[in-house]
Amino acid sequence: MSYITDNIIEEVRNKFDILEVISSYIDLKKTGRNYVGLCPFHSEKTPSFTVSPEKQIFHCFGCQSGGNIFSFIMQIENITFPEAVRLLGRKAGLNIDPQPATPKEKKEARTRELFFQINLAAQEYFQAVLWKNIEGKEALAYLHKRGLVKESIEEFGLGFARDRWDGLTGELRGRGFDLDMAVKVGLLGQKTPGRYYDYFRGRIIFPILDTQGRVVGFGGRSLGDTEPKYLNSPETPVFNKRKILYGLNRALPQIRREKEVVLVEGYMDVLLLHQAGIQNTVAPLGTSLTADQVSYIRGRVEKIYLVFDADAGGQKAALRSLELLRKEGCALQVSELPSGMDPADYVVENGEKAFREAILNKARSVVDYQLYTIKKDLDLQKEEGRVTYWKEARKILARIEEPLEREEYLKKIAAEINVSLEVLRGDLEKNIEESYLKEKKAFPQEKKSAGISPKEQVEQELLSGILQYPQHAEEVWRHIGPADFTSEIYRQVADCLYQIHREGKELETAELISFFPEPQMHKVIMDMAIPAFQEEEAKVLKTIRSCLKKMKALHWSEERKSLIRSIKNGAAKEDISAALKRIQILKKWEEELYRSGEGEDLHG
Repeated sequence: MSYITDNIIEEVRNKFDILEVISSYIDLKKTGRNYVGLCPFHSEKTPSFTVSPEKQIFHCFGCQSGGNIFSFIMQIENITFPEAVRLLGRKAGLNIDPQPATPKEKKEARTRELFFQINLAAQEYFQAVLWKNIEGKEALAYLHKRGLVKESIEEFGLGFARDRWDGLTGELRGRGFDLDMAVKVGLLGQKTPGRYYDYFRGRIIFPILDTQGRVVGFGGRSLGDTEPKYLNSPETPVFNKRKILYGLNRALPQIRREKEVVLVEGYMDVLLLHQAGIQNTVAPLGTSLTADQVSYIRGRVEKIYLVFDADAGGQKAALRSLELLRKEGCALQVSELPSGMDPADYVVENGEKAFREAILNKARSVVDYQLYTIKKDLDLQKEEGRVTYWKEARKILARIEEPLEREEYLKKIAAEINVSLEVLRGDLEKNIEESYLKEKKAFPQEKKSAGISPKEQVEQELLSGILQYPQHAEEVWRHIGPADFTSEIYRQVADCLYQIHREGKELETAELISFFPEPQMHKVIMDMAIPAFQEEEAKVLKTIRSCLKKMKALHWSEERKSLIRSIKNGAAKEDISAALKRIQILKKWEEELYRSGEGEDLHG
């Protein structure tokens, strides 16, 4: 792994308060000594994500994610441990350059850095073509015609790809870049070895940045009839379009202030809404909204506005996104644009105030929008239209969990189609029950997995006791050591805990986590440090002592089994005699162990 000294890690960690950092990403509310909010890492409607300023750790009781400040940054930004330390270090004014420890990691680090350098060089080239080359004049005229001013074009780094095969290719070659790497980053294609061509040609270029402001990819819009109309960079190690939202790096400050986000369809929508002052606007990258994109914004906001184009394609995209956002438990409002308009056109023609008042402020709830889309093409004056409307509406109402909300919509629909409320309610309940039985039959309950072994369970409970009440670590280490742990994961944790105890340091969970760059280890530690059910100290101490006995007993039991196997496998006569004596001693120790009081010394 990339190596950063413990002193630097500790220095960076001490520069920040975990509450302040996490609060810049998601909304938290004080509950007792801790703060809670909706988890940004999984879908939930009831907050189970907890931050402890006292311990400088976080934990979600829903998805079991947790850790310290580095763990959170790793998960929320989808970066490695060294990158998380580096990111926070930059914010603290520290220049941290972690050194990869292995040749493979050195190569991977160089490759990622080279990808960013090539992308940046390409952006500079595309910008120069737009502003200084005669071929960029048509693109610039188009952007101005759409309503973009010079400042916005420059702020978002827009450019133009010349309509030729070797424009960027020649630029990168002239700058001394490895063209094979430019192929891997998605900027060039390759017909045959040594023969390269530009991936983007004759297109307006929209640089796509990550939240750290680095160019990770590009979107290209054709000026003529060339298909596809929009073309994105292919997937690379630094660009995953399912995880990135266009404009998010610039929208984050406003999103944090307003606790709201406006989701639109395209690049131009983002640019022109930002230019108009609606700077909490973002867009997916030419595809349907994804769960990864939603998870990144869900915990940061109190409300999401969905403003897609008024055409049939925009409405279909809106409905697909609605289902995803509903499953993710988002507070959602759906806005409707006048026929034939997209958000960019509307805000240019009518301005920011009108957009907020007529579009955002008049947005419908999810259910209202879904019902609206069903009935707008039906004639409710006819029986066929009313029946169709109810059959489709029934599916939507069945998904509403809140009884009062469901009842209000039932009343509304009953009035619209002139049918008794009791009749609709009975039909809905019958439909819900039939759907439940059908689903239960289709997906029978799976058998529970065996879980961890008894020995691992004991080791886990013992470490959990130390993490919850570090004052009892002395009693544990007086009887056993890290080598007594048979599970590799728990042995690693035990070794760190033992070193902290031996050096006389105060045990802090947040510091312990910093010893492990792997996210899965952070989860293991947090599961033990904050168990699902917190116990009183006296009960935990009793568990610690019981676990010490069980570990000894299990260790002796395994030794006995090994000795018995050696006897059965035909050991030498003198070895058999020694083995039998050892077996008797082990049995005696085990009997004494369970007769002994909880505070007495243990053998071994």
